[in-house]
Amino acid sequence: MQASSSPALLREINCAKVFAALRGRDALRLTEIGELTGLSRPTVSQASEQLVAGGLAEYVEEEAADQPRIGRPARAVRFRRRAGYVLGIDIGPHKILAMLADLTGSVVAKKRRDDDFASSGQQVLAAVRETVTSLLKEAGIARHEVWSVTVGTPGIVDPHTRAVTFAPSLPDWNEIRLADALRRSFSAPIQVENDVNLAVIAERWLGVATGVSTVVFIQWGARVGAGLVIGDRLHRGAAGMAGEIGYLSVLDGQAGVVPDESGLGPLESRVGAGAIIEAAGSRRRRGRRADRRAEETDATAVFAAARAGDEAAAQAIDEVAARLARGLSALLLVLDPEMVVLGGGVSTAGPSLLSAIERHIEPLALAKPLLTLSALGDEATALGAVRLALTDVEDRLLPAATDPLAR
Repeated sequence: MQASSSPALLREINCAKVFAALRGRDALRLTEIGELTGLSRPTVSQASEQLVAGGLAEYVEEEAADQPRIGRPARAVRFRRRAGYVLGIDIGPHKILAMLADLTGSVVAKKRRDDDFASSGQQVLAAVRETVTSLLKEAGIARHEVWSVTVGTPGIVDPHTRAVTFAPSLPDWNEIRLADALRRSFSAPIQVENDVNLAVIAERWLGVATGVSTVVFIQWGARVGAGLVIGDRLHRGAAGMAGEIGYLSVLDGQAGVVPDESGLGPLESRVGAGAIIEAAGSRRRRGRRADRRAEETDATAVFAAARAGDEAAAQAIDEVAARLARGLSALLLVLDPEMVVLGGGVSTAGPSLLSAIERHIEPLALAKPLLTLSALGDEATALGAVRLALTDVEDRLLPAATDPLAR
């Protein structure tokens, strides 16, 4: 018998089918599971036994599942959504957002911290630990109940070692071995992923890009980056650098990928929040890292002014939209995505910004994808981290049930 049809693999696939049928539903009778999965009753019974033995499901009397019937009650099977939990963490220069979710991916608790703690990598790490400790304490969840942890971070993450190799927005962050540091607090597996990659995973999972095969997510704030899903799979690139569009040199007078004095790449220095402020003539763009959050706030003020009829503000937004369109056109011509999703602080400009980008893209691309705003706001990275942690749990327990996108 070939390995591809081995009894062990078939049992795994059958378990995965039953697992998928149970998750997100109330308790089901074996016959109902069979109807949903197409499996025979004996096969459903065997798979259910395996799931119960593994702690992922439990038997309940039919009445307990709100399914009363005359005669001897039959057993039903129910997914144990809180048999364990997964933890997703979004780390940024001025924000930490931690989310705790059950095994269906439903968020049961979250904790956010917003302040200027990014003066050193160790300070950021301490803030992460404090935030997670507070979250678990308030949720009443012990650390051993967390089955997987995923951390989203700015910068380039090596696809093989999962170490952060370059993160200009967080001082000496590449000197922190993030996964190793967090393993001191958790026995569960720790995954580290680029924050924009997680954002595109979240949009595919819960946002506007559900079911879209090829999608580009643009994180547009003080800095600019992209997350790419190509053919239903996250594309990280050979060195983990896919989507670093902030370093494109596509505008007049630009050459090379060398960052400017404030650490911004050629494109993001001309389209980020600071560039919007500069174009509006509000004040000169500031270069200090600690000012990046203020830049996004001030850019929001430019958007508000444009909506109120300020011509200078509207012209500034249009000018920066034209610059982004130049950079975005490079991705469109190479990837031909079905959808482009805009997220980040700059995306709060709303439909008027979308219209401006669409107008400027028109002469630069052969085909125009659907351009839309993120549905998840600044929780996208944390939600993507939850999805990746959940995929890790499924991949270890039931590999055949795993969503290939998040692998």
